[in-house]
Formats: sequence, C-alpha cells, structure tokens
Amino acid sequence: MPLRHYRAEKGNLNEAIRKIKLTLKWREEFNVEGIKRCFDTEYINGLSTDKQQELNQLADIIAYENETGKIYCRGYDKQGRAILYLTPGRENSSNELNQMRHLVYHLERAIAATRSKSGREKVCIVIGYEGFKLSNAPPISTTKYTLNILQGMYPERMFRAYICDPPLYFRTFWGIIRHFIDPCTLDKIAFCAGKEGKALLERDFDTTTTEKQAGGTRKLRRFSSTEFLLETSFDRTFAEENK
Repeated sequence: MPLRHYRAEKGNLNEAIRKIKLTLKWREEFNVEGIKRCFDTEYINGLSTDKQQELNQLADIIAYENETGKIYCRGYDKQGRAILYLTPGRENSSNELNQMRHLVYHLERAIAATRSKSGREKVCIVIGYEGFKLSNAPPISTTKYTLNILQGMYPERMFRAYICDPPLYFRTFWGIIRHFIDPCTLDKIAFCAGKEGKALLERDFDTTTTEKQAGGTRKLRRFSSTEFLLETSFDRTFAEENK
C-alpha cells in the first residue's frame, strides 16, 4: 500500500503519507475486512455474537446486490490480471452505501484472485452496456463515490478499464464525469467499439473466455451468484476451478 500511494502521488512523500492514513481509516470505518470475510463461516464462527450478526447482515446485503450479476469477476487477461465486469444495465438496487459495499467486495476479490493467479497487483475492469437504459444511469453522487473509492482507496490497482460499446447518450454522461477523473486514471480508460475496440480486446484478452460484451466469441456458462459467493474460493474468479 505505501508504494502504491507513493507512486500515485508521483513521489510526493507527505501527500502519500496523508493518503495512506486516510485509506487505513476508511478501511476500518467501512469494515473492509468484514466485507471480505462475510461469507467465511469458519471465520465468523470465531467471533462474538454481535460481530456474527454484523457480518451476516453484510452477507445478506452483498448477496442481494449480487443477484443479477451486475458486478463479478470472471477470468483473466493474458498477463494473469483478474477481469472485473461491471454491467450497469443489471442494476437492481438504489441504496448507494450497499452498492459501494458490493463494489468493494469485488475489488478485494479481484485483487486476491490476481495475486493468486499471477502475483500481480492490478486488475482489469470491463464496463459493458448490455440491457442498459437511461433509467439505469447512476446519479452523479454515486459515480463520484465510486471514483473516490477507486482512485483514493485503491490507487495503482487498475491496469485498464475497457468501456465496451457505450450507447450514444453515454457521451453526455461522460462529458460530466470525466472532470472528476484523475488524468492518470483517464489514460487507463479505453473505449472499445468497432474494429479498433475489437482489436484491443483481442490483444489483451483470450476472447474465447470473455463475456460477449467484452468481445467474447464463445457462449459461456451463465453466472450463478450462489455458486460465486458461497462455493468459490475468495481468490478465484467465477467458473474457475477451486484450489
């Protein structure tokens, strides 16, 4: 974490230290450890009754948020970085706090899977617009909250974000939110459409293993939230063989 913050702040040691302190405080207050381990029954059984109830509530929240598969990890890029799929067209909740808990769970899981697979630090994010409607568009407050977590609490964790075949009206939304994105993060965002987008996806991914909205060329097994949350190791992506 110190090195990632140091790199993110371009060698400004004082600012890196300030950001590290903020991140550590946030991780404690947001209960990131509880979010990560809320499906770990062995861990939960060793806690006090109050803590058990707290983590069981978190598990219920994340299970509900995950029902539609709007965020989940599946497969890796060619360098062994986990692919985190975000599909806003599958949004099923309007509770901003719970949405962020769900996001953090999957960020932590993608990081753990990448570490296990290749020992790398960064993950890939694929944003697809299958089934997307204007009614699915998140409020600006939610977008800013998401960016604050990604940029402030997980610096140097994103290798690249692939925005795949966005609808035309996304341009207006993008024109607003791009002003909240750090220039270094902007450089890591790739819009994938047409032949050039297809070529980029084929360069970075084995498209026989990616979802259709990420250039996938094969029909994949349908996502099962129960299997992913309850039957798959935390450091494995969906449909990947457990240890």
